[in-house]
Amino acid sequence: MKTKSQENRMIDATDLLMDMDMERILLGTCDKPRCAPELSELYGIPVLACFKKIKELKKRGLLSVTETVRTSNGRKIEYYSANLENAYVFYDSGRVKVRFTVVVQMAQDFRKRYERSTGGPDSGPGMDAEDNQE
Repeated sequence: MKTKSQENRMIDATDLLMDMDMERILLGTCDKPRCAPELSELYGIPVLACFKKIKELKKRGLLSVTETVRTSNGRKIEYYSANLENAYVFYDSGRVKVRFTVVVQMAQDFRKRYERSTGGPDSGPGMDAEDNQE
């Protein structure tokens, strides 16, 4: 039986992937690195909201900083890339949807962490051969 915190983690992950702005950010950073102001302008997401969503995507391992640039006034601008293998946009029942595949190694790492946190098969103290490949 799942505990309340395990259930909440699963719901949080579902909410994350159901957020249209996060989908747009992932899609927008799939083919080339982009900064938050650029993503904000491209998709009409308020800049502050864009930074918050980027922070959450980074925390989940779906987005990473690929370049940091300093402006002439010393301000730091980070460029982000999605940790995805591919992404595409399609229509389903009159709605725009995005489908993407997370980089395989990252997905395996996420699965292992999830199973450990829920007391699943990989939650023991030892490491298997697959864990030693990193």
